[in-house]
Amino acid sequence: MSARRANKVLWKLRNSKTGLLGNVVDVNTGKWVGELSGVGAGLDSFYEYLLKAYILFGHPEDFSMFNETYTLIKQYMRRGRPHCNSGSGDHPLYVNVDMKNGGTQTTWIDSLQAAFAGIQVLAGDMEEAICTHALYYTIWRKYGVLPERFNWQRISPDVMFYPLRPEFVESTYLLYQATRNPFYLHVGRDILTSLNNLTKAQCGYATIHSVLDMTLEDRMESFFLSETCKYLYLLFDVDNPVNLNSQRYMFTTEGHILPLAPWLRQQTWDTDLFSSVDPVMQANISQANCAVIDEERLYGLPLKSQYLEQISVSLGVEL
Repeated sequence: MSARRANKVLWKLRNSKTGLLGNVVDVNTGKWVGELSGVGAGLDSFYEYLLKAYILFGHPEDFSMFNETYTLIKQYMRRGRPHCNSGSGDHPLYVNVDMKNGGTQTTWIDSLQAAFAGIQVLAGDMEEAICTHALYYTIWRKYGVLPERFNWQRISPDVMFYPLRPEFVESTYLLYQATRNPFYLHVGRDILTSLNNLTKAQCGYATIHSVLDMTLEDRMESFFLSETCKYLYLLFDVDNPVNLNSQRYMFTTEGHILPLAPWLRQQTWDTDLFSSVDPVMQANISQANCAVIDEERLYGLPLKSQYLEQISVSLGVEL
């Protein structure tokens, strides 16, 4: 109940012109301290839990809020060609914008944004998920890992370290679960190879201090074991009970497994809590499942070869 009330307060704090949220709010005054709006640090879990709350609890207002938010994200943050796998133009990219007007505020993206492809998978927007993931995979191939921040204008890292984050691995796992395309197993192999070659230490796996010289720090974040390793293990263990019963479980943003149980949909909170939210948008059946990838593409490149070459050339990565 408290979480839903907090959600309602945040929803009311959206900018009246754009409908966007900032990334830092003063909990005492309710004023925005950070007015950057994006799909990365400070905001990623909010979008994720709008959708996952609907999946878990079945409350239609959560789905309505997610749909409205996702539409605004595409309207204000998305750059590049209109369609992932057709047409001309730059590779699609979600940039950080000013919550007040939607203008581009920074020229960097952060590694937490790699989780957005996984959210797009859960939303059924598979083509967009493929494009989002392809961008971060290309950055990974450029350095062997993901820098904490990457400047897409200068084509160089702004923040150099890599603390073994799980977001890119998670999206890779979810895309494989949704498409069964072996391309994502190859991505997982590349990730595993990089981790073993670049981060393995005597007593664990170490944070990379700089992706430019691959120096290491004497620390290993707990999310490496609880999330990064978990998603890698599940990616390759195709017969794992979690994978065989994937429609019965959902992962939290911290990688904990929750059951999708009917009793969780027996709501005990006040149903009028979100009475101010716009009327509920009905789920698009084609978005409610993942059967939206052409069958002949299940064993080819998810991103067509000309677009994969385009993004590789633009980031200076050999094919």
